[in-house]
Amino acid sequence: MTINAEVSTGAREYLTTLLAKQEVPGMAARVYVDKGGTSHAETCLAFCPPGEASASDIRHDFGDLTLFFDALSVPFLQDMEIGVHGEGTLQTLTIKAPNSKKPAKPPKSFRLSQDSEALRVPHGNAVTLPEGADVTITQALGGSFTVRFEGNLYRLSPEVTRKLGLQTDAVMFEPPEDGLISEQQCLDSLRQVYDPEIPVNIVSLGLVYGLDIDQDKKLVKVRMTLTSPGCGMGDIIAGDAKDKIMQVPHVRDCQVDIVFDPPWSHDNLDEEARLELGMI
Repeated sequence: MTINAEVSTGAREYLTTLLAKQEVPGMAARVYVDKGGTSHAETCLAFCPPGEASASDIRHDFGDLTLFFDALSVPFLQDMEIGVHGEGTLQTLTIKAPNSKKPAKPPKSFRLSQDSEALRVPHGNAVTLPEGADVTITQALGGSFTVRFEGNLYRLSPEVTRKLGLQTDAVMFEPPEDGLISEQQCLDSLRQVYDPEIPVNIVSLGLVYGLDIDQDKKLVKVRMTLTSPGCGMGDIIAGDAKDKIMQVPHVRDCQVDIVFDPPWSHDNLDEEARLELGMI
């Protein structure tokens, strides 16, 4: 993994002097993006004493200046520029990261950098994909990845994909000023939940039958179904739905109930789903 970044001569001198003032031999700096790929993204630079860089960090030397780049932030730090503004004691550091707020595009294929827990689709049984395995991405939506390995499909959870240094879409919500749970935000969060085999969210698939909000208890209840009663990924999809709802401001608890009455049919699909699946 490489990083395309520029540090001006003035910025190198500024940072080298600043690091030397810490009086710690080998002191470097670390660059990372908080909430990368969202409108809330912030590019940060922090002191990095010897031994405190992450094993996955990307080291880059700019002359006498050493910077460590957070591996998960690399997609958002491409084409970044570090410079200085002003003169003398009025100098300040400037950081421009034009890609920090743009959702990162995952690669079409990649090699696993470590043993990775996965779920086989559609059965849902847990397996471990070996380090060094070459996998092809078939779907990267809602924070999880579906990959193909040796002819089978597997789902990698958001936790696993983060460890592998992969980025995908993210949900960020502004807290409503009235302090209430927003039904629209709850629905928008559920639109980030996908069937591992179908690139359509569960709302557009018509799997969400009901959404009840208890504003006093800050509790959200979701009533949903599956495309097939025998789907082995049901608990995983329900867990994803709960996780997404818990990201909505003011929500303290969420309950997801899976029901099969009435049974799901293709009539439940909305226009977006029909278009995505080539049914229009």
